[in-house]
Amino acid sequence: MITDYLQLYSRARRENKELQMRILQMTSKYEAEVVRLKNELLRPQVKFTSKMDDFAKVMQSVCIACDVTPAQLLSTSREGDIKDARHMLVYILRQHYALRYSEIGRRLGRDHSTAINSYQRMSEFLEYDKGVQKIYNTVKELLGICN
Repeated sequence: MITDYLQLYSRARRENKELQMRILQMTSKYEAEVVRLKNELLRPQVKFTSKMDDFAKVMQSVCIACDVTPAQLLSTSREGDIKDARHMLVYILRQHYALRYSEIGRRLGRDHSTAINSYQRMSEFLEYDKGVQKIYNTVKELLGICN
């Protein structure tokens, strides 16, 4: 009877320690992301106002539709969602606002050839990926683009 209790107690302690370690790992994993998001909220890289230029309006719409921040769009991250949102931004700026590749690249802190590549990739995605088409249509609705 006492041995059963001791075994249960030791197993419960071991499981408790394992759970505490998992919680600690998860906390440390998301801590950096929380700090980054707090910094973006307190010191945004792009301020959205009623007197925004086309670039800022498109960026805001892409950020809303793709669930990314302006800081992520302007970052050098190659993460899938961020990269795809950046491709979308370039495509819309070129296709619907006729901005030059050099201007788009300059505003994103990149070379014009990177903007050309982004435009071409998004053109390909829009041909066959229905998920990308849906996001593209959402951005167009947010911007009030009809066609």
